[in-house]
Amino acid sequence: MKDKGFGLVSVIIIMVITSIVSGITTGVIMLNNNSVDMSEISNDKDLKDFIEVYEVLLSKYYDEIDKKAMLEAAEDGMMNFLGDKYTTYLQDTEYQEIVDELSATYVGIGIELDGKTISGFVEDSPASKSGLLVGDILTKVNDTDINDLSGEQVSQLIKNSNESYISLEVKRNNATLFFKVKKEKLPNKVVSYKVLEDTNIGYLFIKNFAENLDEQTSDALKDLESKGISSLIIDLRDNAGGYLQAAEATSSLFLEEGKVIYSLKNSDNEVVHKDKTKDAKTYPIVVLIDNNTASAAEILAAALHDSYGAILVGSRSFGKGKVQEVIKLDNGDSVKTTSAKWFTPAGDCIDTIGITPDYNEILFKTGLYNDSQIQKAVDVLKALG
Repeated sequence: MKDKGFGLVSVIIIMVITSIVSGITTGVIMLNNNSVDMSEISNDKDLKDFIEVYEVLLSKYYDEIDKKAMLEAAEDGMMNFLGDKYTTYLQDTEYQEIVDELSATYVGIGIELDGKTISGFVEDSPASKSGLLVGDILTKVNDTDINDLSGEQVSQLIKNSNESYISLEVKRNNATLFFKVKKEKLPNKVVSYKVLEDTNIGYLFIKNFAENLDEQTSDALKDLESKGISSLIIDLRDNAGGYLQAAEATSSLFLEEGKVIYSLKNSDNEVVHKDKTKDAKTYPIVVLIDNNTASAAEILAAALHDSYGAILVGSRSFGKGKVQEVIKLDNGDSVKTTSAKWFTPAGDCIDTIGITPDYNEILFKTGLYNDSQIQKAVDVLKALG
């Protein structure tokens, strides 16, 4: 993740683990649905033909056949036939990483990293009580030298450890210090926020669309509003999505009841999803987007732009206008398949096109705690009064 200022966590993935499937910028919108009706398939004539061919090959082919490999090749052939890069087969471990990344909790020690430097702590986490300090530089994890590892790889090393305690060696000034920190179940914080210095403008960064994003966003807004903000910047840069329901629920925190959030079109019908809540905001909002803003993040950006009147600043978004469902198989693996297209409140399908911001702003750093796109957002909000 790029630094957004004030030490935002450098985590491994910011969506539905597409680094495993096809790279982070592909983005995924996920439905919380893992079942499928098999009643019609059991009587499918074409499927019976397939099974007959399979049986003929097993009984008549001259050489030994690796049945598992042949069936896996058949599965791959079905995926490839669709020509949809988002429809893929997931091993059980890949599926579990998706669930973990978007769950409300995770097991860890509670440090936030900028590269290999500790930039913050999860509140009340084991790391926050261990004696570690912001600015400490990690040099070893469980006796593994991490000098040649990226911050992303360090995060993975800690996350994937089977040890109950994580041993850390850190550099602090000219000293080498050692800590042993217990792993515990911690809240998965996907929202960071603050009031920008010398302004009454709130800044809200959303990492991904985890299952409880709306709750975290609601809490953040209450705190920001209690501090007297009169406008808000929502940062969706490098946000590659997550759960569709999280995008809908979070949009509903801002929109008036009855406003369109998105439309969903599958093979059978098209359904318009509108805000059904009494919650609504009225203050000016700027949403920051970039080329890595995808899928569920694009749904929120479009809903706020079209149905709220928010202003978009940054660069054209990724353009992920499809929705996936992950269907769990009996063997523990899963199929991730595209099940629908979504449309903006204005009726646009942004797939492969993206969302064009109202202000295209080239990103560059203007200071340790700022960048040009945040500054442009501040200027826009100040101009609105």
